[in-house]
Amino acid sequence: MLVRTAFALLLTTAAAVAAPNGATPTDRSELKKYCTGDYFTYCGDLAPDGPEVQACFRQNKAKLTPNCQAAITAYTKGQKRG
Repeated sequence: MLVRTAFALLLTTAAAVAAPNGATPTDRSELKKYCTGDYFTYCGDLAPDGPEVQACFRQNKAKLTPNCQAAITAYTKGQKRG
């Protein structure tokens, strides 16, 4: 259940989150890989499919791990290009 919740979070926060290393905008595996821990630390009390999670990630961006921040940045850039 915990893994499923984390996966759902990552799929729904895709618009706000990124995949490093030039991954395509639809490649959300990097988001799951790098941002699951941050979700549970900062946003775990929120429903994974709600818009509140995106706002939570934005609000806590400075606190996110460097890998998660890079994933968010890369995904966002991919969305703008794609």
